[in-house]
Amino acid sequence: MRKPVGILLIFLLCLSAAGLLLTNTLHYIHPAGMTQLTPAAAADLLLQQHLLFQYSFLPRIAVALLAGAALGLAGWLCQLLLKNPLAEPATLGIASGAQLGLTLATLLGGGVLAGQGFSLAGATVSMLIIFALSRQRQLSTLTLLLTGLLIGLFCSALQNGLTLFRHEQLQDLFIWSSGNLAQNDWSVARRLAPVLVLTTLVALLFSRALNLLRLSDTLVDSLGGSSQKIRLGGLALVTLLSGWTVSQAGIIGFIGLFAPQICRLYPHQRFISHMLRVMLFGALILLICDQLSILAESAGYQFTAGNITAIGGIPLMLWIIARARFVTAPDLQTPIRRTLSMNGKKVTLLVLLMVGVALFCFAVQRNASGLTFSLQDPLAFRWPRALVAGSCGGLLAIAGVILQRLTANPLASPEVLGVNSGAACGVVLMLLFFPASAGIAMFPAALAGALLSLGIIICFALGRQTSSSRILLAGTALSALSAAVISILLASGAPNASQIISWLSGSSWGAMPQMALTGLLLLVVALPVALLFSRWLTLLTLGREVASSLGIALQPVTAVLLIFCAVLSACATLLLGPMSFIGLLAPRMVSQTGLRSMTVALPVAAVTGAVLMMVADTLGRLVIFPFQIPAGIMAVLLGTPLFIGLLCGRKRNG
Repeated sequence: MRKPVGILLIFLLCLSAAGLLLTNTLHYIHPAGMTQLTPAAAADLLLQQHLLFQYSFLPRIAVALLAGAALGLAGWLCQLLLKNPLAEPATLGIASGAQLGLTLATLLGGGVLAGQGFSLAGATVSMLIIFALSRQRQLSTLTLLLTGLLIGLFCSALQNGLTLFRHEQLQDLFIWSSGNLAQNDWSVARRLAPVLVLTTLVALLFSRALNLLRLSDTLVDSLGGSSQKIRLGGLALVTLLSGWTVSQAGIIGFIGLFAPQICRLYPHQRFISHMLRVMLFGALILLICDQLSILAESAGYQFTAGNITAIGGIPLMLWIIARARFVTAPDLQTPIRRTLSMNGKKVTLLVLLMVGVALFCFAVQRNASGLTFSLQDPLAFRWPRALVAGSCGGLLAIAGVILQRLTANPLASPEVLGVNSGAACGVVLMLLFFPASAGIAMFPAALAGALLSLGIIICFALGRQTSSSRILLAGTALSALSAAVISILLASGAPNASQIISWLSGSSWGAMPQMALTGLLLLVVALPVALLFSRWLTLLTLGREVASSLGIALQPVTAVLLIFCAVLSACATLLLGPMSFIGLLAPRMVSQTGLRSMTVALPVAAVTGAVLMMVADTLGRLVIFPFQIPAGIMAVLLGTPLFIGLLCGRKRNG
């Protein structure tokens, strides 16, 4: 039943592309207003349109086809190599590294060639760091996924920090980052084509080896192959392909995730046909979106191909996710060599540590005379923001533990559900259409966006074919929509862009006592409720089939846990902003220590998340005083080295 649907989809995409190309071509051949011009003026206009057609329109078509095919191939290879339906070049930090490189080139005053060089260098350096860190664990899929995501978040945090303080200087960068494919000549197409042809030929040449990675690594090694070498070569190919594409065409998200999901409509695919089909879908999708952006420009609206790819592709993506086949995800859990136990003394010590860190974050302050300590806070400046940061960190950590145990996916974190992205999208739209809105008006906008995203996630959770992969992909699609809307705002040059950047970075500036007490109350209520799910989560770690045989009703249990996590994420987003790190970091840190009992792991994760966020908020207001770094950015900069050190240390000690 799925193959006819896939064929029909290809036909519709080809028909849409042909119709848009014809419409835009007629605009160049017969421009509006020709009959009202004199013969000489009409001839000049036709000559101008001919030059634009030859050196702008046609190169733009070529770049869209080449970049779409390259990104589709890169995304599919990532999912094949890392055995994860959420994997794409952005997951490995390649896009973030490239964007950070271009940002540095822009701040240093470099030209176009310098920007492209810095962009490619940033992507390459990010991948080399990931390889170096992952070698200690034999390039396992789990380690590659985690280190890639951490490096990507680290680069994004540096990028957001530079953007926050140099917003005006980086205005043109926002347009490039949103996926604008406007061309002035054939140079970009000529640079993209050889790399795409080369990587495609290499992938075809090693198709048998790459196809082996559809099996487990143990089975590949037992058949005489080397899963490590195959994965290393494949990821080097992905780095070259995606890094070069980003350096030439800019950051175009969603294609690397979207195109492979469409191909799931085709059952029992051979490797080569699957690869070519992914490239075809990627090329067609980006071409259609770019042609739509041309129509939008002619109507006076500034939408780039990257914006339309995310915004227009969301409904289609959700429909495909609901129909596509998903193979059971491989076991990506970290091997545990030892288990920690928590007795009464350790719990008491943990509580005292929490209180001590909270008091320190509350008391420390910086002024013209240096660092001072005072428990007096008459203006209620320090304690509300410390409490808001800590409570939000605890809420996100609890949600992260539940999601990673529920889905057996190391990339599962609260932001993957898309609820905080929905809240961010609501706030951005409010500021876009009502620029004068601020303060308390942001709360209902964030609440509306969060509830809409939550409703979509609940529909997938209560569907007839409940699958963690479907739910996570649906949340990722919603996150892509939010990112597209935010990029439109930043590229538009709106005067309140700095305000939204600060909120998106997780700034606790201006936290009120009411917000702090609300956050504390939510955390106090959420932790005991989460502990009630301990039995479910313990059995789910044994596998969904085993859990079902032991009496777990998978569909209602999955729905309840997802709704609970989404509510926690929405509450944290409404209090502090759309955080994107603590919900991943705290659960993985707890997992690395070997804690297996959910009655212990949940409280420890909550304390870990709260402590990390309070320390990050405190350092953010002290490091560059009197200026401040948002807590969300500081949490990434502080937590990434900490987690990588823990990951590498576990291997040496193990």
